[in-house]
Amino acid sequence: MMVSAHEAFEPALEFVRRHLLSDERVVDGKTVSASSRRYRFEHSLRVARIGRLVAQGEGLDEHLLALGCLLHDVGKFDAQRPVDHGRAGALSANDFLQELGLADSQRLEIVQGIAMHTDDLWNPRPDDEGTCCDSTGRPYLVFDHEPSVLAQSIGDCDNIDRFGAYRVADTLKYVKFLELSTDQQRSWLSSYQTKLDRLWEQECSTATATRLWREAVDVQRAFFGRLATEVTA
Repeated sequence: MMVSAHEAFEPALEFVRRHLLSDERVVDGKTVSASSRRYRFEHSLRVARIGRLVAQGEGLDEHLLALGCLLHDVGKFDAQRPVDHGRAGALSANDFLQELGLADSQRLEIVQGIAMHTDDLWNPRPDDEGTCCDSTGRPYLVFDHEPSVLAQSIGDCDNIDRFGAYRVADTLKYVKFLELSTDQQRSWLSSYQTKLDRLWEQECSTATATRLWREAVDVQRAFFGRLATEVTA
């Protein structure tokens, strides 16, 4: 029995919730923290919402893009190396969607987008940075065609959320900003502001995604610019 992308969303939501929040998620022999699992699940929800906005702005299939965005990080904890987590997720998403009954063309379109969302490579990496298989030894999928705009948009939507307001707090925590000396804070802020300026120039696969991307980066530019003036005051 075939299901539409719209009908697949709720079952996919439960699949992602169950998979990402499970205390069986293990990386390097250690159980992934509850906070990391929760962040990954909530990030997936935000990316799905962004996917709907991009699809509406570009005339893409809203339900299909939202579905791909929801599933994009399902393999976050299932790769041998982090750079491959998109390809690991493509395996899980492909199995799930095939069993659910999504049309083959739609399934393969978003699975390819999931596979490539981390590094823009939909097939296994040809260098030593990645591996050929996920953490259980399953070989990654191989695609023989270029990705569609919708498939490419999954990575765009992921990046938009990664530079939104939520990640301001996450970034400060990650670099242990409050533990740095004043000179170290100034140095880090200068470097990060330069990075944000460079990232702002990047273009996404669609005009809508590019606009949302730059709005997200501008949130960080405004905050860290203000923070820099206060640290140097």
